[in-house]
Amino acid sequence: MELAGAVAIVTGGGSGIGRATALLLAERKAWVVVAGRSSGALEEAVVLIESRGGHGIALPTDVRDSASVQRLVQAVLARFGRIDIVVNSAGVAVAKSLKDMTEEEWDSVVETNLKGVFLCSKAVLPTMIAAGRGVIINVSSVLGRAGIANYGAYCASKFGVIGLTEAMAAECHAAGIRTYAVCPGPTFTALHRRLVGELSAQRSMPPERVAERIVGLVTHGSPEGSSVTVVVDEQAPAMSCGQTGRSWRQRVKRWLLAAIRFARGPSKRR
Repeated sequence: MELAGAVAIVTGGGSGIGRATALLLAERKAWVVVAGRSSGALEEAVVLIESRGGHGIALPTDVRDSASVQRLVQAVLARFGRIDIVVNSAGVAVAKSLKDMTEEEWDSVVETNLKGVFLCSKAVLPTMIAAGRGVIINVSSVLGRAGIANYGAYCASKFGVIGLTEAMAAECHAAGIRTYAVCPGPTFTALHRRLVGELSAQRSMPPERVAERIVGLVTHGSPEGSSVTVVVDEQAPAMSCGQTGRSWRQRVKRWLLAAIRFARGPSKRR
């Protein structure tokens, strides 16, 4: 897809992977709408976009709420008349065991990370289907490929994002819509810093690396076609959407646990 003049919505666009993706799309001359719950962060993202010569708009949105998502989509259509790209990047996490996690915490994670992808995708599909084209990229996680302790809600939501992406591809590929799930490894974002600490987070990759992969999928797609699950991490074992056996999952879990031990630093390793 040609990015110059394309219209993109990036949820979670005020920080982390979402903001890095919004900046890169704008640098490639797309019109970028950043959406999220923090108005201040969204406005800061737009200032950055415009300081680099791009075009950005901030539209505060709660992806957990269908009415809020519909207002977002209708505002974009009223302004531009179309939506070419959606990057579902809004996400939250709670690091707790299942026995200690509250129902409210579970709901917050699953509704943001999974229901938000459903609502935003559902809202843009009619206009994309009518146009016969469009790209939807859903940000999952390596924890959407192999679950680990104390991240039950996050893992469940990110596993769900991958399954939802595959279902969307099966339904929408014939209409000319491409869908991808991107699974970043540990990434230097505010969310990751809050979960593992500032020092440990510095060992993770920059969000710009994930943004480059996302924008690459938008512009060039994947040789494997739509519904590809793409892992973005230099230390990850080789993965493809066809590897789902027990030995592969065990290998991914070993890598994840090793990465977590590394992130905690020497004093916390055993």
